[in-house]
Amino acid sequence: MLRRSLPHALRATRVAQLSLVLKQLEGSAPLTKGDKAVNSFNDEFMKPAVNASMEGKYGRYAKYSDPALAEVDVSEEVVLNTYPEGAREGRIEATAGVALKDYDANLWDEAFFRKHILKPKLPDELEDRARVTDYALNSCMLGFVILMARYLLLPLWYVGQPAMSMVGQMNIEAEIGALDDRECKTVVWRGKPVFVYKRSERQLKEVAETPMRELKHPETDAQRFPDRQEYAVVIAICTHLGCVPIPNEGLFNGFFCPCHGSHYDASGRIRQGPAPLNLEVPPYKWLDDNNIYMGKL
Repeated sequence: MLRRSLPHALRATRVAQLSLVLKQLEGSAPLTKGDKAVNSFNDEFMKPAVNASMEGKYGRYAKYSDPALAEVDVSEEVVLNTYPEGAREGRIEATAGVALKDYDANLWDEAFFRKHILKPKLPDELEDRARVTDYALNSCMLGFVILMARYLLLPLWYVGQPAMSMVGQMNIEAEIGALDDRECKTVVWRGKPVFVYKRSERQLKEVAETPMRELKHPETDAQRFPDRQEYAVVIAICTHLGCVPIPNEGLFNGFFCPCHGSHYDASGRIRQGPAPLNLEVPPYKWLDDNNIYMGKL
């Protein structure tokens, strides 16, 4: 008995599965007049038949319309809830006479809206005054926005710009005057101390005869001071940690930094100690025997 019933059950299942794919599932009763089941590929994916009467009556947008689906339902139920026909209870002006405290914004009539919500119309003589007031307020607001934008964006331009006091020190002329041997005068340039140091004949001979192999940072004295070699012009900041050295001190008759023991010769070249580089030579030129120019050449 089981062998006889199993093939029948399988055949019924295959048919049921096939019907799920090929048959319309909405049912046999049409939803509207003229409706029918989808029976072919053309019914589902291709354009419907052209209806010339609908196109002639309503234009080209109704070219593919079905008159059976375009009829307007005018039953009593629809008319009762459609403005402006129907009973008063179904119309939107049913709020006439409602107190302002009981007003609901989603239900209003035109008279209530004009009386309590709309801005009253001004007399003709006040129209110009209201227009000028609007222009003035808009102009003030626009000016305020521009002013705020200026104070927000302009600081970005100032970022990294030097102060005017620093600009005044970028290029200077200093009067040195006559100096004796081993005399040092300090000039402030760009916020840094600069030594103008007059060297003796002995010091000039020593720095000229110093072998390059004995220098941490090899530079000849002629390279450092090509003009008026009797004067050494150096920035008085130690190249180790930024201390200010002392002239006429140290093991090499030049400059000495007492903070960490860096010894420089009379040309400002590092000879002993932790400093890695020679004292920096600023851009300068002599204007005459007594005046020096420092800054961009």
